Amino acid sequence: LPGGTRSEPPIAHAIEEKMLLKETSTRDTLEFEAFQPREATESTELTDAPETSEVELSVPGRICLFGEHSDWSGSIMRKSNPEVAAGLTIVCGIGYGLRARVHRLKERILRVRSVAGREVHEVELPLDDEEALAEIAREGSFFSYAAGVAYKISTEFKVGGLFVDNFETTLPLRKGLSSSAAFCVLIARSFNTMYALNMTPRGEMEVAFQGERLTPSQCGKMDQCVAYGCVPVVMRYDGDILCAKPAKLGGVFYIVLVDLKASKSTVEILKGLQSAFPFPRTEEDRNMHRLLGDVNLKLASEALECLERGDASALGVLMNKAQEEFDRWASPLCPTQLGEQGSPVLHRVLRYGPIQDLIFGGKGVGSQGDGTAQLLCRNESSMHAVCKVLEADLGVECMTV
Repeated sequence: LPGGTRSEPPIAHAIEEKMLLKETSTRDTLEFEAFQPREATESTELTDAPETSEVELSVPGRICLFGEHSDWSGSIMRKSNPEVAAGLTIVCGIGYGLRARVHRLKERILRVRSVAGREVHEVELPLDDEEALAEIAREGSFFSYAAGVAYKISTEFKVGGLFVDNFETTLPLRKGLSSSAAFCVLIARSFNTMYALNMTPRGEMEVAFQGERLTPSQCGKMDQCVAYGCVPVVMRYDGDILCAKPAKLGGVFYIVLVDLKASKSTVEILKGLQSAFPFPRTEEDRNMHRLLGDVNLKLASEALECLERGDASALGVLMNKAQEEFDRWASPLCPTQLGEQGSPVLHRVLRYGPIQDLIFGGKGVGSQGDGTAQLLCRNESSMHAVCKVLEADLGVECMTV
């Protein structure tokens, strides 16, 4: 993570972040106007618009340093039960993500091509058939996310056809790095860019979130932070109110992301944890409320202070503590995916002896489970040493942030 005199994290495969942030020298909060749908004009009412020149777009993935799951509890669940605590997360876009070339189509369809590793997926979605888009979104297939966002776009705006060629994906899929949210934002940003829809990053984020909620994935709003690019952001959730601002970093933090080369089910994890909400029925449910409430607010607030001081050592201690609390209180609600039993690969990496002198601490990423681990390293040389050891000894894949 950048800090001090370093202003940018490493960028994998030269992903050029084109951040749509409005910042001023007198205010450090992100400008968050919601999108403003415009009256149809010759440039927006384009059902038979000609194909136009190509534009290249990119959207990064993200890591959640602290506060995972408190986004949906503090926003969605708090609206049904005011006793649910507000949420607090510290998130950051990373230099791994999606790149796409985009252009308009004459026919009113959304054509998507996506390259992920050796796999190439292609689909055509009918923008004039809302029922078909909703049905495809509910299926939970590879392109359900595109269908969900297309449904929201086609019902909110007057747009024509679009071709999105996601020609490069450097972000591991289903690893807790918000690959699905990045894809949703990519579709929203593509329509926004090609049809001048006047959406701010917050607008793109909201459309992407609403589109993803049409799929079996029931993630919270934290993941759509990818709309803001590669910056660390503090996000607070209080029902329908979302507040965010850049985190002030007092130093350089060296983080290794470890693709555990295992498997996890975010849908199963969310189903288990969300069963404790909005109203707790058992002691396990009440413990989950405390974890995403008082426990999370204390840990995330202390972590923010560490980031501002540049205190990596103390931040590492908090990471270990956060993982310990999560294992203790969350795993009983989803034992097949969480804790020592449900995520053995994650815990093996976190406790692997040969790297302990090279790191300050570590924890799971995103919804947790055997997707990705994040390790806070002591310095740059330690960061590279951790990658070398883990890849050689455990057969995992490491990425530096």
